[in-house]
Amino acid sequence: MTRLLGMVAGAFRVVLTPQISLMVTKVYIPFLFPLTFFIAMAALATDELIGMKAGFLPAPVNFYVAAGFFVAGLLVLGITYAELVFEGAGSPSPTAGRTTRLVRSGIYQYCRNPSVHGKLLGFLAVGIALNSTAFVFILAPLLLAGSLYEKVWRQEPQLVDIFGDEYVKYQNEVPLFIPWGLIGLKSPFRSL
Repeated sequence: MTRLLGMVAGAFRVVLTPQISLMVTKVYIPFLFPLTFFIAMAALATDELIGMKAGFLPAPVNFYVAAGFFVAGLLVLGITYAELVFEGAGSPSPTAGRTTRLVRSGIYQYCRNPSVHGKLLGFLAVGIALNSTAFVFILAPLLLAGSLYEKVWRQEPQLVDIFGDEYVKYQNEVPLFIPWGLIGLKSPFRSL
């Protein structure tokens, strides 16, 4: 319990770091926020096209569920970013100063890309708040698949170049995305 409280405290403390401020101003504000807006507009148009304009949750339940997803996403992102900033001595984004140490502790002992979980929860929160069937059940899974493909295709080879055998060993021991050990299971697939 003490470890969890420390992780949550780190999640709040990391928001004030220059690494996160730089990442938000260089990546999130100019790229990710407008992209989410355009995806939302496309999803609402798709809902109308497929006859699902009414949504999938009754109002205002969708707003409560969205708020829960958003808060959970922020918490997961805060914890993962705190690990990268404080343990990895860098930033979650190469544009804001890449980490200098491989992080294998905390949440990173369960999966190699836990920030994807936080981003996915935040992204789903937007779709749930809009009550968009296309956003939640079509576009979010496509975005998740694309994000994981990008991690394997582009980021993982870079991490092998930077951290060498230490990262290869980490790849062999820790799943890419599904935190099997956190839910008390052994991975049926080594890389997932």
